[in-house]
Amino acid sequence: MEAIEGPNILAALWSHWFPGFPVPAVLLTAWLIMGFLIVVGLLVARRVSLEPGRLQNVLETALEYVMGLSRQIAGPQGPRFVPLFATLFLFILCSNLIGLVPGFVSPTTNLNINAAMALIVAGTAEFMNIRQRGVAGYCKHFCGPPYWLAPMFVIIRGMEMFTRPLSLTMRLFGNMLAKEIMLGVLVYLLTLFFFAHGIVFKLLAIVPFLLRPGILLLGVLVGFVQALVFTALTMSYIGGAFEKH
Repeated sequence: MEAIEGPNILAALWSHWFPGFPVPAVLLTAWLIMGFLIVVGLLVARRVSLEPGRLQNVLETALEYVMGLSRQIAGPQGPRFVPLFATLFLFILCSNLIGLVPGFVSPTTNLNINAAMALIVAGTAEFMNIRQRGVAGYCKHFCGPPYWLAPMFVIIRGMEMFTRPLSLTMRLFGNMLAKEIMLGVLVYLLTLFFFAHGIVFKLLAIVPFLLRPGILLLGVLVGFVQALVFTALTMSYIGGAFEKH
């Protein structure tokens, strides 16, 4: 897909500056996004005021939205984990959107990056489960109730632990990869028709050119929705550790 859409800017620069230390383009992009978010956070933290500027307004709006959503999904304990929820949401959103810029690739189209985030979510949820119930209560939770069906419950809840990070990984990967494929196909068709012989084929080049803005708008919508879905599921998994039943 990267070869179809064109060379990756970060990969080209990195290979020029550090030819003996290759790094995948998706990892370079993830580093860029993390650095960007850290810098923006530090700038806003240093300039917090009662009369916020545009950047502070944007971040405060996003933070308030995530905090309100965490109360609805994760319950009263949700705001405790807002730093995790907000970080995931902003990182995934930026990762999804940067793939719409020519010369960049979305880190969320890589299974390894998605799996790393999903394992953090699953690990946090299980850790909070153990902390709330205790080791004995956690093991008891795996066995029922009813406890006479303990062997079946151990299998079911063991599968649940495995499928949670798997579903988080594959859902985000599949949706973002589909967007990348659609954009790549449009670029390929535009190039194919434009350089083909015959006036008919050159006129057909208008079709992918007109479709691309619509695909970009759809990509923005899908990118936001997938970031929200991933964050909401994270809230649900962590909030489940605080349920009484």
